[in-house]
Amino acid sequence: MKTQQFNDLKAMLQGLTTSQLKSLQNEISRTLSHKKAQLLTNEERDLLAKLFS
Repeated sequence: MKTQQFNDLKAMLQGLTTSQLKSLQNEISRTLSHKKAQLLTNEERDLLAKLFS
């Protein structure tokens, strides 16, 4: 995502309701938890597999 698109997205947050913001917060938390748990990307795992095969 380009910087301007990100800034536009942040500006749109002002128009969301409290309920919508909480829903978005929960979705972001789930996404971050998933990414945190994933130590290597699929590409990195494939590369390591090729190195040791």
